[in-house]
Amino acid sequence: MLIMQYKKDKERLNQILLTSENIKSNRDEILRLVPELTICVDCTQKHPNHIYNVYEHIEETVNKVDFNLVLKLTTLFHDIGKPYTKIFADGAERFWGHEDISEILSRLILKRLEYEDNLISIVCKLIKYHDYKIEATTDGVSKVIELIGQANMPYLLQVQTADLLSHAPKYYNVVIPTLRSVQIIYKENFNKEFNNILEA
Repeated sequence: MLIMQYKKDKERLNQILLTSENIKSNRDEILRLVPELTICVDCTQKHPNHIYNVYEHIEETVNKVDFNLVLKLTTLFHDIGKPYTKIFADGAERFWGHEDISEILSRLILKRLEYEDNLISIVCKLIKYHDYKIEATTDGVSKVIELIGQANMPYLLQVQTADLLSHAPKYYNVVIPTLRSVQIIYKENFNKEFNNILEA
């Protein structure tokens, strides 16, 4: 009985993620399907790089990726670990190590909802490295490809772009040039078919 319910929950979550232009209109239902996200709703991010609380930031990020299940699930869960790591340091709220907690929680949730093991593995790997600072050099791009795999690199670049653009403009405007350079290096040296997400 419970297994059947989880299957229905997964199907409904997939439907929301793959059809909603703006998942903010589905907030109550998403929180019912994935109650572990509820703790993010009132979790502030008092930091100059942020303009949204954790759940609002998650919504903004999900809305900015393509309608692809890997991308949607990765962005939905990428910051779920933040409330458990929040500390106040150097005059701001910080979330050091949240990506590791997010990966652990996401794996448990995705297994409960009976997603396929291969999809879980990809999503969790992307979550683990979503904040990875990619050096804008051939070696830097090669290093991250070794960590996540060539097939997952386009996913990571899109997740990082969406995540970045869901921060404060004064922050992402400084970081965008580096990410654009990373995309160009990736396209020119590793995947000539790749379509840059951030065009010049």
